[in-house]
Amino acid sequence: MEWTFERLSRSLWQPSLVGSYFADRGLCGVSGNSGLLRFHDSDSGLIAQRFVDGAFGGRGVRADVFAFDWRARQFAISTCFDADGNYTGGGQPGMIVALDPFDMVTEPWGLTIDKFESALTLSAVQDQLNPELFQSWRDSHQVEPLTLTTCAGVGMPGFYGGILEVENLELNNIEVYLSFIEQLWTRAVEQQPGEPAPKLNL
Repeated sequence: MEWTFERLSRSLWQPSLVGSYFADRGLCGVSGNSGLLRFHDSDSGLIAQRFVDGAFGGRGVRADVFAFDWRARQFAISTCFDADGNYTGGGQPGMIVALDPFDMVTEPWGLTIDKFESALTLSAVQDQLNPELFQSWRDSHQVEPLTLTTCAGVGMPGFYGGILEVENLELNNIEVYLSFIEQLWTRAVEQQPGEPAPKLNL
């Protein structure tokens, strides 16, 4: 897969664990392949950071976001995982971690921040981004290139049994969507085993 990038914003996002790495490289506010992957600017970064702090912080994950994909899966730097991906709670060198609002899975990559761009050329990483599903969803719903404020949100998240398919994806405002997922996740973890999922209407 070839990458093409365009700038959507010139504002910078430099959280403490990320620092100026992507700002210095001129990547803040940049979108790749019509929104398949986007680097945070100051506005989108604040929205995503609030979600990560609220939804993952309670599970002991401290992470600073720097990019996100078309489904609002967040890419961040965390000191909570070692190079083998084991959770340690903190004190480790900063490593890349992916945080997925679909199923609330935390995926440590075991790579430092300077390896992120080269990782985008790996077939395993590209498969995770799922460009084919992204294009099918855009074609089906006639979606224009995503901005820094939009994403493909699921109507039924994975932690309630939803699956990633075109029929379960719709164009959403990313702030509204992440707030919805965080509130739904808070409810889900409080439910007793066997209780049915609520009727969802986003």
